[in-house]
Amino acid sequence: MNVFRVAVRIMAAGSVLLGIAGSAAHAAENTAGAALTADAAQALSNAVFVVDLAKGKSALWTTAAGALAQAQDAAKKQDSAAVIKHAATASEQAFLGMAQLGYPLTVDH
Repeated sequence: MNVFRVAVRIMAAGSVLLGIAGSAAHAAENTAGAALTADAAQALSNAVFVVDLAKGKSALWTTAAGALAQAQDAAKKQDSAAVIKHAATASEQAFLGMAQLGYPLTVDH
């Protein structure tokens, strides 16, 4: 039941992201280069936000941090498809890390 609550909170945070992503996506597009698509800039912006959120909760997985670094490198190369791919991986791994906080530390057998 606790895992369900964490999942609901994470989904709510995702909904909030959609509301604030517009201005953040524009800022990411300006810093990453004009050749990135709006979808790529938004995906990168969301990934940065979610990874920072996971980091603040001490739930950041190294796979999320690595995927974010790959997305940022792809943004420097203005490769929108790679940015979207790696940003999605970073966001997913960060969400999984935060969801893991709701899991029990041990299982009684």
